[in-house]
Amino acid sequence: MVKKSKSRTQITAKLNYFLVNKSYLTGLLTGFLLGLLFFVLIPKLQEKIKKTDPTNQAITAEKTASVQSEQLISEVTQKVLPEKFDLGVSFGDTVKKLVETGAIDRQKFMDLYQNRGGLPAEFQNLFDEASAEEITVTKENNAILLNLLWPLGIANKTDFLAAGPMKEDSANYASTGGWTLGREDGGKLFNRFPILPLTEGQEKEVVEIAQNIYRPCCGNSTYFPDCNHGAAMLGFIELAVVQGLSRDEIYKKALLLNSQWFPQTYVELAVYFKTQKNQEWNRVNPKEVLGSPYSSGAGYQAINKTLTESGLLPKVEGGGGCGV
Repeated sequence: MVKKSKSRTQITAKLNYFLVNKSYLTGLLTGFLLGLLFFVLIPKLQEKIKKTDPTNQAITAEKTASVQSEQLISEVTQKVLPEKFDLGVSFGDTVKKLVETGAIDRQKFMDLYQNRGGLPAEFQNLFDEASAEEITVTKENNAILLNLLWPLGIANKTDFLAAGPMKEDSANYASTGGWTLGREDGGKLFNRFPILPLTEGQEKEVVEIAQNIYRPCCGNSTYFPDCNHGAAMLGFIELAVVQGLSRDEIYKKALLLNSQWFPQTYVELAVYFKTQKNQEWNRVNPKEVLGSPYSSGAGYQAINKTLTESGLLPKVEGGGGCGV
């Protein structure tokens, strides 16, 4: 009887040991399976759902497109707006003559820039002496150059201005009425002084080039210089033709000038050519870009609309208005 009782006790102990360890093993296995479920299977399932969810796909695509758009605009802006460039011409004695004839009033000009931090010495010297140094254009000085070329465009005496679209009521345009830095009203200065004489052939060339160069502030070509940008561009073309630049070079420099004066417009145009025509900015034809379909007010607005609808509209600082 004692042996049987002992045997039963041993069996009971083993059974209890097994049951206790079975519960432990079951708990261990359950914990492992739950861990696998929560830390491996569920995250993978969630990731798969995210990838196949149209909403998440759209958000991811939008973020990717935004980054790509920013990179594109940054690259394009650097190409359109170099830190500086040579204009290919010098002022010679034109600024000196503009001062002597009264097309520029030295004191008014100096006073204007005194309120803007002062006129750099390189420009002050132009009032008194000729300069053969090639003009360098930068973001900081392009507005000064605009105001030096502007009076040349309206005051230089030429046959084409005498017969052109401003021959009637010439004092009432932005380029003449808005020029307040002369000794007389801008209207009285129009086509008045032989500051930069042109031959008949040179005048013809100036007209042909000017008729192909537009500006986005209006619908007129440079041949109709009714605002400061048009008059300044005309002044540049006259200098360039007299100093012997080729037409291709003049269009190239004119595009760089317009880009400085209208940076928003030309960065947009560069984005348009890149995305819609697959053309890099340095490969476009400057004469084509400066034409009415792209550089006139109406042409630019059409491009702007296309970029807006495509979500590719850049934001660029700089440029100025139609006043001094």
